[in-house]
This record gives sequence, structure tokens and C-alpha cells, in this order.
Amino acid sequence: MSNGDMYEKNHDEIDFEFLGNIRGKDWRIQTNVYGNGSTNIGREERYGLWFDPAEDFHQYSILWTDSHIM
Repeated sequence: MSNGDMYEKNHDEIDFEFLGNIRGKDWRIQTNVYGNGSTNIGREERYGLWFDPAEDFHQYSILWTDSHIM
């Protein structure tokens, strides 16, 4: 997700990436959060998932306000 349509040269971005599964290993999700058009302002995090995201449909939600991302 990005607001690059409104701020082409100085946008914010949130990415969620499901990382490939090696048989028998846990799935992981990587989140990337960037601010002010720079990868220097932000962070990347990896989390282990307790379920197989490919087994069923899942719905995810993000609340993105002027001061918080949840």
C-alpha cells in the first residue's frame, strides 16, 4: 500500500510479504514500513506464523491514520 499517487516523490509505503515455505518449516511474513519516500526511514520485520496461510482464505486488516499504523 502506498500514497504514491498523491506524493510521487515523497510517499509512504507498507508491504506485507508471505515468504515461501520450505516443507516442514514454519511460514513467515515480512513487513516493510517506509516513510517520507526513503527506505532509510522505516523498518523491516519478520514474524513466524502459527498457521499455513495457503490452507484457507484469510482476511487481514490495517488501520492507517495520520499518527499510527496498526
